[in-house]
Amino acid sequence: MAQLPQPAAPAKPLVLPRPRPDVAPEAIRPAFAVRYRLLLRLVRAGLTLTVLGLMAFAWINYTYFTVPGERDSQPVLFDISRGDALILARYRPWREPMVGDIVFYRAPQAAADDAFLIGRIEGVPGETVRRRGPTMTVGGREPLAVGFELSPDAPVKDGDIIAEGCYLVLVDSDAVAYTDSRTHGYIGRDQIEYRLALNLAHYWSK
Repeated sequence: MAQLPQPAAPAKPLVLPRPRPDVAPEAIRPAFAVRYRLLLRLVRAGLTLTVLGLMAFAWINYTYFTVPGERDSQPVLFDISRGDALILARYRPWREPMVGDIVFYRAPQAAADDAFLIGRIEGVPGETVRRRGPTMTVGGREPLAVGFELSPDAPVKDGDIIAEGCYLVLVDSDAVAYTDSRTHGYIGRDQIEYRLALNLAHYWSK
């Protein structure tokens, strides 16, 4: 008598291993999830260091300054009025003062706590100052809109060659009574501390 084939043994059900309670959750997560979290931490650390670096750079190189005086009074320079809020940049060895810079300086023999004076650099070392009628020219450029003092004791004279490390700092107009190189003489590099970086009043007043 022929034997009938034995039925195949039933397949064992697939049993997934249960997570061990003593294993940390990170150890049972897929590898890409762990790497994603690590990447996020690196990005956050990089952003934090960048922000702190920018804050330190701004703290060292910039300062806030409000021009003394009443808001509606005569402006000191064409670009600056009394009461304006300004961001000033400190001069560094790689950035020397240039013609046209609006600078903040202390007068010769001024105390360290004296207020800054404001002016525009109109002459740099090596340039020649020439009288042109009632005004002056510097370095062959267009005549300036300020008067030229003819007194023999005037600090700025016709034919002066600006010495190394000194600058001619003037106001833009004689419409306002304000001192500059015609009173204090040529301003030394060590007396010039800041230049105008941004006038916030140009944006706040809009």
